Amino acid sequence: MLRDAVTASPSGGGLINYTQVAAPAWEVTLETRPLDYDEYSAVEAWWLSLRGGLRSVLFRQPHKGYPVAHRENNAPADDPGSLVSVADGNVLSVNSVDAGLVLAPGDRIGLERSGRYYVGRVTEASGSGTTRTFTVEPPPFATVAQAGAVVRFAKPAILMRPVPDSFQAPRNGRFYTVSFKLVESA
Repeated sequence: MLRDAVTASPSGGGLINYTQVAAPAWEVTLETRPLDYDEYSAVEAWWLSLRGGLRSVLFRQPHKGYPVAHRENNAPADDPGSLVSVADGNVLSVNSVDAGLVLAPGDRIGLERSGRYYVGRVTEASGSGTTRTFTVEPPPFATVAQAGAVVRFAKPAILMRPVPDSFQAPRNGRFYTVSFKLVESA
């Protein structure tokens, strides 16, 4: 889910002012299947290795790795593209894509450049052949939105950190169900 820090406050004349108070950030809540003690211990050790948020993890959405049109035929989405330019902050011009690539509103794409990662949701897609134009939300940050960045259509990744105090592991009999939250790490 995208956490978009926008506040609304009334002003004179019945108008409402909207202000973005922080950059948008992806947040995810994850829950495991019931785990036995050994499996729980392994998950807890991984969580502890993140040191309460001092370390990050490269996260990929576990249930939606491919665009809707390519869940059966992954090949067109497996080939990355190359970012040519960015207009208006969130309109991406991409080349070197597979000619069979089809993206629709709601699909996710990723940008990668110099160890930085971005995931955005497509709101509009156009183009044909090996060139496409995508409008995405939220707008990518400047360090990754530069010509030559790799554009991923399959399993886009993003750096995330644990949300402090979000790790829960209630026990039911001999099983544990672990849940926790991660938030985008800029």
